[in-house]
Formats: sequence, structure tokens, C-alpha cells
Amino acid sequence: MSTLPRITGEGRLRTLSLLVALALGQASAAGVAAFATRDVFAAFRDASAALPLIALTLVAGAGLAIGIFQFFERIVAEKVGQHYAASLRIRLFKHMARVSARDLSSRRNGSLALRFVGDLTAVRGWVSMGVARMISALIVLPVATCVLFFMNPAIGWAASVPIALGLGLLALLGPRLGPVHRRLRSCRAQLAADMSERIPHAPELRLLGRIQTETRKLREKTDKLIDAALERARGAALLRAIPEGVSGIAAAAVFWVALHNGLPAAEAAGALAAVGLMIQPMRNLAGVWDRHRAWRTAREKCAKLLEVPKLDNARPTDAAVLDAPPALAFSTVFAGTLNEIDVAALPGQKIGIIGPNGAGKSTLLSLAAGLERPEKGRVLLGDIAPTGLTTRERRETIALIGTRSPILKGSLRRALIMGVQSPPEDAAILARATAFGLDRVIDRLGGLDGRVAEGGRNLSAGEIRRVLLTRAALSKPRLLLLDEPDDALDQDGPELVRALVTGCEATTLLITHNMRIAMMMDRLWLVQDGRITQTGTPDSLLVGLETAR
Repeated sequence: MSTLPRITGEGRLRTLSLLVALALGQASAAGVAAFATRDVFAAFRDASAALPLIALTLVAGAGLAIGIFQFFERIVAEKVGQHYAASLRIRLFKHMARVSARDLSSRRNGSLALRFVGDLTAVRGWVSMGVARMISALIVLPVATCVLFFMNPAIGWAASVPIALGLGLLALLGPRLGPVHRRLRSCRAQLAADMSERIPHAPELRLLGRIQTETRKLREKTDKLIDAALERARGAALLRAIPEGVSGIAAAAVFWVALHNGLPAAEAAGALAAVGLMIQPMRNLAGVWDRHRAWRTAREKCAKLLEVPKLDNARPTDAAVLDAPPALAFSTVFAGTLNEIDVAALPGQKIGIIGPNGAGKSTLLSLAAGLERPEKGRVLLGDIAPTGLTTRERRETIALIGTRSPILKGSLRRALIMGVQSPPEDAAILARATAFGLDRVIDRLGGLDGRVAEGGRNLSAGEIRRVLLTRAALSKPRLLLLDEPDDALDQDGPELVRALVTGCEATTLLITHNMRIAMMMDRLWLVQDGRITQTGTPDSLLVGLETAR
């Protein structure tokens, strides 16, 4: 099980230490500004005295220094926040690449996408604008308080008491934003999932007469999102109002003590300057609570995702290297709808898998590819479980054409050689692509550098299938796994599949409902109700099935 990265890990502790140094610089400049302000106001009592140039210079210099320190603080804070969010993003992605395909498919795409967008934004916001501002506030506030007491203890108490009460009120009300952020995040996740599900099918939904119905549902969920957002805004606004109220009370208290005790106006002015410098850190703390609650909610969701168990990648220490087509064995395997599967394919054997929809055929391929692990029993490639293959072995050994094989946005070349261990020269790629009927696609897109849209949206379904067949042929696998490889292809489909299967020596599992393709195989496995009920040569098994009908 993976865990969230530490905020102080991967060199970020040094960056956070720099934030501490910048906060100390701000606190020192604030102290200088308060004392210099006192000296400037003291000069008002003696009109004949020379201008307090040193004090004026210190006031100006302290203000400039605070601005410079805050500028670099924001830059450094953003850097550490972005770095941490990137670290968490990569950890989440790598973890999800190691979980079972079944576990991943059980989650809605919109909710998963929110982990990598909304949740990581909250994480970045907490580190860059929460942790950094909290560090600054925890340094500036004590230093400014010491300045107040050094100037005059009575004024120090007068200003510190309302400020302390304000901080206590922030600590009391801040945690109440937690449930609000959880509700707001839940509404966002539901809406994101619904939108990501419906937008790609909006034109078809219109044909089905569903636009008004779906719009009503989206509006209802949008209204819930707005209510949650307003509730969070009210809570955050209340926290941010506290420092403003405290500043007025603290200023009035300073004036009252100064007037009551007959203190010099200069001391009151210096104290007010210190109080003014304390209010901004208090404002920051109000925002810190809001960001911390958002961070807590996002952290819980990310941690829960990292708790999804990864596929076991253990392998025998004496396992042989897979440098030839391996045998593939299922030994008393239970997985999903599959029950007690005991069957094997010999090295280089071409196995056709037939049977009704929902019988468990695709699960067999997922197990063979190492995308899932059996609940019971073992799946072995030679003497290695597919989940135990290294990254290099997996790329050199397995080629899978499934119902969800990825085509990412990028060049046609990238789409054709994705997963190929040693990409061939362009001439070889073009020759293979042409052999699988992609010459028109190559011309239309402008060659191998032509752009393929996200998910291959600028390709037809048949063209996508031809791209995948070409990719499998270029990868020269030792285990070839094909799920309905002729799906969406025209009458040339069976011959293209034959060219792929006979053109490599790989051990092959091929799911098909096309009897022409089934007849090309060495043997067939008939899957029914989660069990392999019959095996045999195509002639014997298909003739037997036909006779039984």
C-alpha cells in the first residue's frame, strides 16, 4: 500500500526552511518599522528639532524590506506547493497503474479525474498558501507582541488581549469548515462524474430525447453544489471578518490605555504600527483554516485511493528469462465470473476463445496480461506470474488489443509504436501500417507526424482497430492477446487478423465470435457460465457444437 508523500520530503525541507528565514526577515522589519514610527511621532513634539531622517529612512526601508520578503515568500511557497502536488500526482498515477483493472473500472472517471485536478489543487493550496502563511504568522505574531511589550507593557496587554481572543475564536470556528468542505467536494465529485459521462454522448442523448431529463438532473446537482459552496463561503467570510473586528478593538484598546495613563502619543503611534503589522498575519491565519480543511478532505480522498491494493509483483528468484514464446497455464483459477479454470496453452500455440457474452472470456485475457490477479489459483507464463514481470519484460513479452486499448493524443507514429520496445525506422512502420490498410489514414493525416486526436476521435472505429493491429505486429510479442480483433473491420478483417497471428510466433489467445477467424486457430476453448466447458481443434469442436444444435 502506498502512502502520501511527506511535505518535508524530497528536498522540500530546505525550501520550507527558506520560508522560515523569510518570515524572520519580515518579523524583524516589522519590529524596526514599529520603533521607527514611534521615533517619527516623537519628533512632532519638538518643532525646532531636525527632521528624523534616520527614523524616516527606517520606516521606508522596513516597508520595502517587508514587500521584498513577501514577494520571495510567495514565489518560494508556490514552488514548494507545486513540487509537492507534482510528487503526489505521480505517486497516484503510478499506484493506479499497479492496481487491478477490475478495481479501476469500478470507479467513475469523473471522480478519478477530480483526484488529479480539484484534490491536487487543494493540496497545492494548502502547502503553498497554507503552510507558508502559517509559518509567517507563527513568527511575525510573537515578534510583534514582544515589540509591543518592549515599548510599554500596558499597551502590550491592551493590544495582545483582543488579538489573543481573536486567535482563539479562529481556532474555535476553523474546524467547523471540515464538514462543509467534505460536502462541497462530494457535490463536485458527483457533478464531475455525471458531466464526464454525459458530455461525450450529448448528441446521442439528444436523439434519445433525454436532454431535458438530463438537464434537470444536472441542474438539481448544480443547485446542491451552489448551496455547499455558499455555505463554505459564509464560513470562510466569517473567519476573515474576525481579524478586521479585532484590529478595531485592539486599536481602541491602545488609545484607551495611552489616554488613561497619559502616555506619549509617539508610543501609541508605534504600538498602532505594530498592531497593524499583526493584523495581516491574522488574516492569513483565517485563510489557513479554510485551506487546511480543504486539504484534510483532499488528503483523505487521495489516501483512500492509495489504499486500493496493488497487484502482487513477486516472482521466483530462479525464474527463467522469457526470451521465447512461453507456455500459459491457468491452474484452478477463480476470478470474477470465472470458476475453477484449469487449462494451458503450449508455447507458440494459437488459442481461440469462443462463447456467449458475459461468460468470462475477457477476464481470461486480463489475467494473462497481468491486469488482474486471480482470487484463487495461479496464472503462469512459463514459471512467472504475469504480475511479476518487470516493465521491460512486459513490453517485450505481451501485446494486448482489448476493448479499451489506449490511443493517446499525439502523432500517428506514437500511436503505432506505443509499447514497442525497440521502435523501428519510419520506413518499416509505414510498410507495416500499409499492410494493415492504413495508407488512406497516412495520406489524410500527412504522414507519421500527422496528429491523432484524443482517443483517436479523428479516426473511424475501423481505423482505430487497424492502428492497434499494426501496433501489435510492430511489437513482435511473445504473448499475443486479442479481444475481438476484427471488431469494426470490414470484410478484410479476418485476413488482417490472420496476417497478425501467423506473422509472429507468439503464444496467442484470441476472443472471437467470427467462425472464420476461429477456424484459423490451433485449438479452441469454449467458455460458458464462467467455465471452460470444452476444448479441442476447430474442426472437432465447432462440428460438435453444430451437431448439438
